[in-house]
Amino acid sequence: MRIKTLMRCSSGIVEARESLAAAAMRLASDPGGCLVVMDGGRLAGVLTPADARAAGPSTVPCLAVHELPAFTSGLTVADAMRRDPVIVPPDATSSDVAHALRTRGHRAAVVADSVEVMGVVTTTDLLGALVERLEQETPPRLSRLLVAVSLAASPGRRRSMHTALDVALDITRRHGAMLTLLHVMRGLSRRVAEGLPAGVEADVQRWRLAEARAALARLVPREDRSTTRVDVRAGDVVEGVLNSAATTGAELIVMGGRPGAAVVRETIRRAPCPVLAT
Repeated sequence: MRIKTLMRCSSGIVEARESLAAAAMRLASDPGGCLVVMDGGRLAGVLTPADARAAGPSTVPCLAVHELPAFTSGLTVADAMRRDPVIVPPDATSSDVAHALRTRGHRAAVVADSVEVMGVVTTTDLLGALVERLEQETPPRLSRLLVAVSLAASPGRRRSMHTALDVALDITRRHGAMLTLLHVMRGLSRRVAEGLPAGVEADVQRWRLAEARAALARLVPREDRSTTRVDVRAGDVVEGVLNSAATTGAELIVMGGRPGAAVVRETIRRAPCPVLAT
């Protein structure tokens, strides 16, 4: 498939020196969109919603309160954009573009000929095309999905989490399925547990579970809440994913991360159903 059949018009053009907060507001109405960033008439990069989120305050409430709003509000587009963007010709194939994005770790490519920028194509566009192809090749509809996400604060994991969730929600909507949103929470370290007063560890664990459930619930768009349930488990990540899949009868597991990552690889090896690593 040629990329010119998948590309979209960008969400707009923005200057690198402009406010990141203003650019994020432009992207808010188009979660799968992308801004083309210019610097003095030169193509400088691209900005996706995930890039803007990664540069913003933490999504974990107990961490966000310690960040300085004055600092984050002073960020510019240049602070969050992906520099040295992937540029592809309109006749490039979707597989070539997907390979280039994955190799470079980017989420969007600029489609341009020798004269001008023609549009952009994002990982969401490519995944959507893949989903449509899979649906054509595999007519039976899915009824239960599981998406495993991490609430870690690192930018890389947050980008991976949002990609996995976006893909899972898209498949859920297309199939009219039910989605389980799972987070597996690691236990307290021995050092922390030993430093707690007697009888407090159980209370801390209950508080952590409640905070994680609330954080997961905030990730679900309003229109998808009736078809999405949250599940928080404690312990080993792989075991948590497998147990949740067995309990919910999941027919597809969606996970953020590279297929070669240890957790993803072990889940694929042991899962009772197909695993889609984003």
